[in-house]
Amino acid sequence: MRLEAGGSAPYHARPGRGASVTYIEGVDPRGTSPNDPCPLDRERGRTDDRSQLKLHLSHAPSAYLDGALDNPELGPEELAILLRNQESSVEIVARIGRNRAWMRARAIQVALVANPRAPQLVARRFLPHLTWRDLAEVAANLRLSPVVRREAEKLLGTRLPELALGEKVALARRGSRGVVDKLRDETDPLVLRALAGNPRTTETDLARVLARMDVPSDFLAWLADRSSWSQRRSVRLALVRHPRTPASSALRLTRELSRTDIDELRRDVAAPRLVRVAAERLLSSAGAGSEGSPPYFG
Repeated sequence: MRLEAGGSAPYHARPGRGASVTYIEGVDPRGTSPNDPCPLDRERGRTDDRSQLKLHLSHAPSAYLDGALDNPELGPEELAILLRNQESSVEIVARIGRNRAWMRARAIQVALVANPRAPQLVARRFLPHLTWRDLAEVAANLRLSPVVRREAEKLLGTRLPELALGEKVALARRGSRGVVDKLRDETDPLVLRALAGNPRTTETDLARVLARMDVPSDFLAWLADRSSWSQRRSVRLALVRHPRTPASSALRLTRELSRTDIDELRRDVAAPRLVRVAAERLLSSAGAGSEGSPPYFG
């Protein structure tokens, strides 16, 4: 027996098969201790008082959880803790989902849907009762079934017209891939800026946004002047070609293009005339071999 470094509780190392197991005095890995010698079994779950339930439900084995479902002390708060326990089996989760009295509480609905072991039919039944924030969390939770996540995204899509601007901005900032797809057609610059800051947004998403003629100039100016997206070649080209990009932003980005891109840009009849003229002058200046430094090509 020896003391742990920096502590006072002795422990005993007992060899196991293939690895050593550390036993800390006063703690039993089976869920018992000298002060609490009874195992966390079904009977304990059925008879523990509320304080003990709160203490054990987050980590107790499945048998204890099963017994707790018959415990009259079990309330909504304890049920939510139980549903977050990784030992809650499919049978336990399904049993909770069948109890109408329990499932009236929103906290239980959220906890059940967020449980990876919840049967798909049960989880999908409660999705329409969740708030848009809850649905966004479900859609982004990769531990859940793809069917449940897609259903959450579908419900979010139907609720988009009802959301306030601030709610759309919050959703755009953290939404899942399916939500990003649904928000690419938004026209408010604040929503589009939040979408551009979403880590799940890709160049392809921005290309679709920039292909629209109704994109607000405010968003295009922000994307060109204050966003790291303007460092991407595809985004840069889309910005200089867009007729609603402010002239000052478009001309600055044009000067940062490569010689090849500028040469193509000056011949692109779909690009704004101002940008084509600037591209022509940049190439003429670069090819003249005149005194001074040539213009910069990115």
